[in-house]
Amino acid sequence: MNARKRVVLLARPGNACQRTEAAVAAAGADVVAVLDPGAASEDDVRNTAPDAVLVVLDPAVEHALQKFDGVLGDPALEIMFEDADVAAKREGWEAARWARHLGAKLYGHDDVLPRAKALPSAIDDKPPAGREDSRFKAEMEALQRQVAAMPELPRGNQHAAPAKTGAVVVAAGVGGPDSVRQLLGGLPVGFPRPILLRQRIEGGQYDKLVRQMQRATQLPVVLAQAGDPVANGTVHVLPDGIDVQVAPAGLVFASIEGQPGFTALAPGDSALLLLSGADPALVDRALALSLAGGIALGQSTENCFDPAASNALVARGGEAVSLAKLPLKLLARWPA
Repeated sequence: MNARKRVVLLARPGNACQRTEAAVAAAGADVVAVLDPGAASEDDVRNTAPDAVLVVLDPAVEHALQKFDGVLGDPALEIMFEDADVAAKREGWEAARWARHLGAKLYGHDDVLPRAKALPSAIDDKPPAGREDSRFKAEMEALQRQVAAMPELPRGNQHAAPAKTGAVVVAAGVGGPDSVRQLLGGLPVGFPRPILLRQRIEGGQYDKLVRQMQRATQLPVVLAQAGDPVANGTVHVLPDGIDVQVAPAGLVFASIEGQPGFTALAPGDSALLLLSGADPALVDRALALSLAGGIALGQSTENCFDPAASNALVARGGEAVSLAKLPLKLLARWPA
């Protein structure tokens, strides 16, 4: 690595803040300031000349983030988010892996494997039996609490002209929100296809996920509801029980039973991206899109918490690429 990255933590005091600070140091970066968003200002962040800002989210921090919109939208800064409840519980092998993932994000490499030298048992990379299931449950519960604290946003524009083309489907689950933020941040205003985000969250509060994703992209982010048109250049967050169907004027959202299959999309003019935590049941649809001339891509295992769907895609002849390459693949097909 070259010069050590300078990182500002936006976090309230407590165990989550302390563990995040330790993880940043273990990742090979310097924490140049720890600022409580309730008391600090945007100038306080910029005065430290950071390379990156890491936000440790809880309801109080989320409520205070609006005054940092200038910093969080600065393309010169690396912006990362962690959930306070999840961060506070990470220890041992989970903490060690977390530090490696932070290092990969900060320094732009794919090395997230443990060092060859044996590590102390306190940070053994091999998870004890049953710990993987408990981590999944903890992260999903924390994500649910996080979005529940966010203010509601209006639904999409019911009067927008429906898209008559295909769409880009982004499927994700546990470990997915940060991956989705990075992907959306790489797409410019005017992207000529709709983005359909299927981020699985227990609790059904998808309307409150919209604000979190809006901070990551210049594209408008709206909640999809039955009857709304599917609009180009817009990120539509799909809640449970919503899919797309073909209407006389173009694509619209419709109520369904079960999970969306996206079968109404024109396969030769669509893409399906399987990010961390995506439902493996979508692999068949992804392969069908690819065979018809569309794009089917998984997130590469480096820096991916749950690559099950992506691995299944690759095992059946599909392709997985890094998060940095995903928006480039889309823009090569559909220039903005």
